[in-house]
Amino acid sequence: MEISPAAASPEPAQLPADASARLVWPRRLSGAWLLAWTGLTLWAAYGLATAWPYELHPLLLVLLVSMSGLVFRAGDLVFIRRRGRRLAGWWRTAGRLAALPLGVVLAFLLFSKLESISMTSFEREIATWVRQMHVSAPTSCPADGRYVADAALNSYLERSGAIRSGTLHHGDGRFILELKGRSIDIDGSTLYYDSVTRKWKRFHNDNRERTAEFQALINTMGECRFVLK
Repeated sequence: MEISPAAASPEPAQLPADASARLVWPRRLSGAWLLAWTGLTLWAAYGLATAWPYELHPLLLVLLVSMSGLVFRAGDLVFIRRRGRRLAGWWRTAGRLAALPLGVVLAFLLFSKLESISMTSFEREIATWVRQMHVSAPTSCPADGRYVADAALNSYLERSGAIRSGTLHHGDGRFILELKGRSIDIDGSTLYYDSVTRKWKRFHNDNRERTAEFQALINTMGECRFVLK
């Protein structure tokens, strides 16, 4: 008996195409979420990389959420592609729970890199002013309490949301520039430059050991406050 081509094709052969059609919108929705989380991550990363130096930062919270969301949506898309179906029920809940610690770890790794970029950018942009301070060998603040920033430095101060007020500590042929850094809490942080070591250092104001070390350094020095304009 002769079998026609139509009869030879079993009906279930249509199922993969049907299943693929049913996954179009879940795939698009998951892809849209992935783009949204990626965009939020890039926005937070840019903000952290270009911010005035800090010890922790409110944008870290954004990074923690966005990285966890990004990991889950990336995993969801991989699962759809590999298994031909979407995560559902308890498996979906388990996927979200698994994405959370991984997202947190990745967020902190990225944060440490961005923190370093922020500090490096600060040191580079403020280097010209610091060199001028070495040349003038300051023993007191200007009469009007202001140091004039050039156009390039002023542009950086504007972009980074700088805290422009600071304190000049001086004595025995040495000076220390103290500036306020940012923090995720109200205690803030401290940035300071030592003319002897010619290096910037940073610490959170809750760090008692580093605070005591800094106080011992400036204890015998004269001081005056200034604004960087």
